[in-house]
Amino acid sequence: MLYINDHLEQISEKLVEKAISMLPSWRREQALRFKYFEGKRECALAYMEFCRGLRLEYNIPEMPLFSYDDHQKPSLHAYPHIYFSLSHCKEAVGCFLSDVPCGLDIECLRPAKDSLVRYCMNEEECRQIFSSPNPDAAFISLWTKKEAVFKLKGTGINDDIKNILSPENTKGISIVTTPNLYRGYIISVAQYSTQAKIQLWK
Repeated sequence: MLYINDHLEQISEKLVEKAISMLPSWRREQALRFKYFEGKRECALAYMEFCRGLRLEYNIPEMPLFSYDDHQKPSLHAYPHIYFSLSHCKEAVGCFLSDVPCGLDIECLRPAKDSLVRYCMNEEECRQIFSSPNPDAAFISLWTKKEAVFKLKGTGINDDIKNILSPENTKGISIVTTPNLYRGYIISVAQYSTQAKIQLWK
């Protein structure tokens, strides 16, 4: 289940400060490390969406702590059956909750610069992007898919970035990509299941 907030421009600095004050100390410290208001806002609100999902899906009212593995993939020590992934960009923040390992990535649309595309995409993906009527959207769609799979696997982005979407690397993984070009972002969710089910909460 995907919980998302894509109306960040409507949230005032005062409300963000209140949200930060309500965070557990470790998450509050993370939010305050951001130099600019936008970073603080996104960090705080992504966690708030996570807490909203836990309340509605699992009737968990408290703000739980994260545990981290060797690759810094977070988990819930007290609720090992709940899998989740958080992501944010300047246009949207969100959290995906699942009963199987999952990965979520949200990215704003940005130019498909030739050097960047060729650095992180293989030849077929480059062809798809440069032949698309909307290369920027094609690039971000593929990028979010890649990062969602990396987050699912818990390895972080590594040298396999060009081939992470190969059949060998995505066997048993469902990937659902949802563009919101009107709001200027694209979402991808990857999870170990036969079909990724997403419900948008506005």
